[in-house]
Amino acid sequence: MRSRYSAYCSKNIEYIFQSYHPEQREANSKAQIEEFADTVHFVGLTISDWSQSQAPLHGDSGSVSFVARYIFSNKLETLTEKSRFTLNDRWYYYDGEIAASTVLNIGRNDRCPCGSGKKFKQCIVHLLSGSILTTPS
Repeated sequence: MRSRYSAYCSKNIEYIFQSYHPEQREANSKAQIEEFADTVHFVGLTISDWSQSQAPLHGDSGSVSFVARYIFSNKLETLTEKSRFTLNDRWYYYDGEIAASTVLNIGRNDRCPCGSGKKFKQCIVHLLSGSILTTPS
């Protein structure tokens, strides 16, 4: 899960796509992955639980429960998911159960949720993942 989160942060679209289980790739195109990665900036990941089991016919499987926080359109969004992974020469993301998310507006003078301690309007860290832009005025 952490590697997929890092791949979203660095916009490594190919890695994200390849880490999907082959049965799931058609429903998750590289264009869709890239569009999402281009429009958000992740600011935190918390792994809350994980488990691994061995099924006789399907090999190893596991689940990871996590909370990911990201900024989208001047709002802090929280994604809570329990993801399912399968092991077949490497771990593949299969699918996940997504819980209702929370959305908080971020005011220009609020502290940036990235943890920099700066006001949101003065923090360049919150810019879209992979973007290098000048400080907003």
